[in-house]
Amino acid sequence: MPSRFYFDIENGEETIRDAQGVEAEDLAEALAEARSVIDEMAGELEAAGPDGAWTLVVRDATGAVVGRLPIKG
Repeated sequence: MPSRFYFDIENGEETIRDAQGVEAEDLAEALAEARSVIDEMAGELEAAGPDGAWTLVVRDATGAVVGRLPIKG
């Protein structure tokens, strides 16, 4: 049964929360989805301001952090 996962982004000073999330069969599928959007996010974050190292934080439906992926700008 699919679960909902949320992709927040943070840089140590700011956190942008994902309120919508995505449906995935399991954590592996959610992480694959997260990796597929990192390149797009990296470009957008760099355009917004090159300061800071951003990280994509994956949360499950309970709000628990289940993964972290660096976003390279």
